Amino acid sequence: MTATPSSIVEECHASSELPIRADLTAAHAHVWEKLAAPGTWWNSSERLAIAEIVGAALDDPDPIPPWESASSSGRVASNAFLSSELQDAVYRLAVHAGTLTEEWYSKMRDATGITPQQWVEVIEVAISVASVFRFSQLAGIERPAFPAAIKGDPSRQGQPSKPAKHHWVPVVHLEDMTPELAPFYDGLPALPPVIRALSSVPSAMDTLATLSSAQYIPTREMVDLNWTRGTLTRRQIEFVAGRLSAHRECFY
Repeated sequence: MTATPSSIVEECHASSELPIRADLTAAHAHVWEKLAAPGTWWNSSERLAIAEIVGAALDDPDPIPPWESASSSGRVASNAFLSSELQDAVYRLAVHAGTLTEEWYSKMRDATGITPQQWVEVIEVAISVASVFRFSQLAGIERPAFPAAIKGDPSRQGQPSKPAKHHWVPVVHLEDMTPELAPFYDGLPALPPVIRALSSVPSAMDTLATLSSAQYIPTREMVDLNWTRGTLTRRQIEFVAGRLSAHRECFY
């Protein structure tokens, strides 16, 4: 029987001697299912090509400096789906995210010809692969193989995105909420920049929310400083998150 994206993740998690939470396995299985399917602006083959570069970058024992080309130096395998400029951008996103600047983003966008929404989807794929692979590494289990591509065309469903001073890409403001964004926007009095950063592609918002809820804290629990899953306290969670964010040079 052909393995499904979900079963690939579930079998890897089941092999662990650690008691992996069911919601964490479900979250990783969910993003693996999406990785294999056509997205909003990239088809499945293109999404998996992006994923392969992210995986190669994370596996690189001695990453090249951010100003060098990963494609021309042979750090990533060439493919027919992505330009060399975009391959370089994905590699840098995966291992040198802290070096990215708005000027770099503008030059990369012009060099690759991709739209801001396409870049948002690239970020979605990157966080999916990084989350699943890094967890497997730290848990000491075999990491899930990439799933097979599912044929089909991207939905190309746009959103009423507008510029915002805290973002390099257009975002959907609270007053412009669409049905696709309601699960993430509805009932919130305001939208912190970090929440709406990927809002021009609701599917990317879904991936972010799914992974964040399982690996960190559900968005709607943020205001409860005593929230816990019964393991780490909220303060312990924030301590770990703060240290990790500083180590990764997170903008937010």
